[in-house]
Amino acid sequence: MSGTAPVTDPGLADLARAALSALRADAVLVVDERGHGPRVVLDEGASGSGLCPGEVLPGLPATAGDAVVDNGRSRSGRAVRSTSLGDDAGRRIGTLHVLHDVDVTPPERLHAHVRAFARHLGVILQRRPRRAPDRTHVLPWDDDDGLSTTLDDVTALVSDVVRPLVGAAAVGITLWDPDRQVLRALPGAFGVGDGALAASVTGPVTNLLSTGSRVFATGQPYLSNDAVRDPGVLQPYAEVFRIHRILSVPLTLPRRRIGVLHLVNKTDDFTVADIACVEEVAPQIAVAVDLARSVGRMAAQQRLEAILTATAVAVASGRQVEDCLVPAFDRFVEVTGASTVALVPLTADPLLRRGGPPAPDIEERLLRDARALAATSTGAFPRRAGDPGWAALHAPVTFDGARAATLSVLRRNGEPFSPEESDVVVRLAGLVALAWTTERYQHQLAEIARLRERERIADGLHDRVAQILFAAQLGIDTVLESSPQGPSTERIVEVRDLLVHGDAAIRDVIHRLSNEPDASPARRIRLEVESVEDEFGVAVRVEIPDPDALATLPRPVADAVVKIVREGTVNAAKHAGPCRIGLDVRTERTDADDHRLVVTVVDDGLGAGLDGVPGRGLTSLCRTVDDAGGTLVRTRAGDGFGTRLVATFPL
Repeated sequence: MSGTAPVTDPGLADLARAALSALRADAVLVVDERGHGPRVVLDEGASGSGLCPGEVLPGLPATAGDAVVDNGRSRSGRAVRSTSLGDDAGRRIGTLHVLHDVDVTPPERLHAHVRAFARHLGVILQRRPRRAPDRTHVLPWDDDDGLSTTLDDVTALVSDVVRPLVGAAAVGITLWDPDRQVLRALPGAFGVGDGALAASVTGPVTNLLSTGSRVFATGQPYLSNDAVRDPGVLQPYAEVFRIHRILSVPLTLPRRRIGVLHLVNKTDDFTVADIACVEEVAPQIAVAVDLARSVGRMAAQQRLEAILTATAVAVASGRQVEDCLVPAFDRFVEVTGASTVALVPLTADPLLRRGGPPAPDIEERLLRDARALAATSTGAFPRRAGDPGWAALHAPVTFDGARAATLSVLRRNGEPFSPEESDVVVRLAGLVALAWTTERYQHQLAEIARLRERERIADGLHDRVAQILFAAQLGIDTVLESSPQGPSTERIVEVRDLLVHGDAAIRDVIHRLSNEPDASPARRIRLEVESVEDEFGVAVRVEIPDPDALATLPRPVADAVVKIVREGTVNAAKHAGPCRIGLDVRTERTDADDHRLVVTVVDDGLGAGLDGVPGRGLTSLCRTVDDAGGTLVRTRAGDGFGTRLVATFPL
């Protein structure tokens, strides 16, 4: 029997270490039976196997097969399981022995794992020693700008280069996702045009029954010319993608492994020579794919930032909310590959934009989660071949201090949203709130302008038309006093009556223009603030979180609030010097679970002394507040500058 000293081989050692972990084995022995006799080429484990090459061979077939034979106990008392190693033509070239401590429970599907590693070890054993490359391949992106800037086209580009080298029918690239700790297929995997189908090729590298996971975890290539019966190939994927033959090599950069390159369905059998051929170009492919991934991320981030910029400009220009948001949502769908973007108000119909056909079941779940805001991100990763999974992201839209809606995004390929995409969704939700605020502000400005125009018309009618009519009445009265009775006098009286009726009608119009029936306290407050801003050339920041809550205020309280607003802002404008003025009108819950209205006028100027005698305006204001059942307090602002005026009314 040939030498028993193990032959060092990095490839065999990498696979054996993976086998030790996956099989929960105590030792692994690999025997090469080619040449002049069996020899140990690997004896891996805590203390080695302690076996001689010919010690445990009975029961194994003469040709390579899938049988795993229980060979009793070794001299150290460990359970021994053995199977044959084969080359790419199915000929037996060696033996794999796996030793287990009798107190260790082997993993489920132990024999399947043993056969998978045996096939992989056979490939590596056959290609020893590695041949030096006999040719140099120049890839199209080495000399020009042939490299695509996104990952969507990389598979096709690599396929055009690699397929002719070995005669494969199609190519698949799976890349390592460090965030999710899985391998994910790029679009176009194995020649399919269905993006959702390609996205179903996802899995953890811990499943060593997967060819891609095993090649990535060990860094060792693999081939199988009978994929549909290979225990080292996941059969559901072989069936869905119609894989009959497969060759897989790792994609490795100088300091890290980034994925796996798969070639499938060569017209004749793959060989170890094909592995060597593909390995020659694999480093260049790894660099190109990694570069495309980096460039694609930067380009996507730039496009996402452009969406936010365009939306912000649209909001600032005063466009309608839908005119601002619909282009942003459509562009987001295009850039991220999302299938649905939904703006879901709590009490109104959602605004939906889709990037493909509707998915009623998932969208119903999306809208339900959006209204409840049950989670900021949800989804289901692919569970089987052909199942793309889905991912969802939810961001609250806060309006006037409370959540008014949810911005939700659905992607139907199981790919989770990246931190950059999540950040953009959150910022886009903020722009939604800004768009609503701006639209409401524009409506308020329009309403204020309408009210002021009504006042201007009322003043013009009163000061001019009504006065003319009144003067005309006085003139007719003078004529009537000196005119004798007759037909002409009666006609003059009729004309005077018409003037009186016209004057009454004009004054009724003036009254209705000046006292709009639906004028709310919030509108009156804003009109007062605008008047002060125009009169004194100052800016007042107004916060009224719930204008509707003011609509039910008793008239004395509403009048008192308007007077506080007027007196407080005027005093700040007149006495505080250059400063910022703020007005806040809101309802609050008290400790006794009652409600109260709090009106605050604050400035950060120098202000008038608080120790002096209150002026006539403040004294009158105190009396008004007291008559309305409230309290008024005037203090120094919290930072030591300015004045704070706070009125409180129980509700």
